[in-house]
Amino acid sequence: MNMENKNIPQETIIEAIKGEELYETVSESELLESEETYSLWTIETVVANNPQFKDMTFSQLGQNLEFRKKLKEYTLNNPLPENAGAIEILKSVIPKKHVKPNNKLANKITKDIVDEGEFSLIVSGKKAKKEVFTKVMLAYDNRHIQLSGQKYTPYDREVYDGVVTLYEAGNNLITPAMVYRAMNGLTESEYVSPQSIDAVIKSLDKSRFIRTTIDYTEEAKLYNKDVEETKYEGYLLNAEKIKAKIKGKEQEVYKIYRKPILYEYAQISGQIINISNKLLQTKDALRSTDEVIVIRGYLLRQIEWIKNDKSDRNTNITYRGIYEELEISRIIYDETAYKNKTRTIRNHIKAILNEWREQKYIQNYEEYQDGKTLTGVKIIV
Repeated sequence: MNMENKNIPQETIIEAIKGEELYETVSESELLESEETYSLWTIETVVANNPQFKDMTFSQLGQNLEFRKKLKEYTLNNPLPENAGAIEILKSVIPKKHVKPNNKLANKITKDIVDEGEFSLIVSGKKAKKEVFTKVMLAYDNRHIQLSGQKYTPYDREVYDGVVTLYEAGNNLITPAMVYRAMNGLTESEYVSPQSIDAVIKSLDKSRFIRTTIDYTEEAKLYNKDVEETKYEGYLLNAEKIKAKIKGKEQEVYKIYRKPILYEYAQISGQIINISNKLLQTKDALRSTDEVIVIRGYLLRQIEWIKNDKSDRNTNITYRGIYEELEISRIIYDETAYKNKTRTIRNHIKAILNEWREQKYIQNYEEYQDGKTLTGVKIIV
């Protein structure tokens, strides 16, 4: 278990975690039937003091009688003060930058590829003499059949980017509220609604149960000829959920065990977006609904692509691309509802771009049309 902490400026307090909740699979010993309450800090301290346990997950620790004995011994030898109201175990680093993987897989993952079998991505440039492929397969773990068939949505990708942002800042224990704040550039004290937390939890659990295989050997060789094989097999998000009490309220805490694979994979080619958190702080212009979060993420990806010196992309962002990202079509809406909905989306887009113009992220933008139909915005960077 990684005990490293990096430049920690502030703290989030978690009170404790019930031993019987964490270790419910072990019941044969009186020790394991104890109602004792242990903090995650205590658990990680015992792991740090006993290297034989360092590679075990929390579930494996819970099934290890030797570990439970050492945990009990440590607790008896290091009692908490009677007036201790909270045990510090989770330290959060507020990110200064927002980080987004922005390669072909990160952009394609929302396009109905989960549970569709293996496919190949062409990762070589348009002018390359030889096409280079990366093989990918994403599938829901069959132990979680209730997720089967669920699309990985653009909102899920924004949640994933929130996790990447927190991980890059030095956090490996995170809460859904921390993720939501990282998605929106919020401060630690800003309120997150229960509905937003529930949406993030559902998304995190979806990523935790997508089995992922990425064979990017040939792509890696483009950047390092000495590479013989580079293949990842695991989960889209390698994390474990733990029930904990944070400031007196029971919440979920996620332990991140390794760098999120979409981020690690995008680092091979350097296709990473690093932007100021201020660009996510658009709440003065409009409320950060799930829809607005997706629109903002889409615009950031497109504008960063336009800004890339190596890109020959034109400077137009089509409204249709954003409508498709949000699954807004005439098949779903009648004509009047479609017109009203798309007008609202266009207003959201312009409100965000107005904020970014004020922040000097873009110089300006111009709306363009095809005949009488508003078609998109031309970005002036």
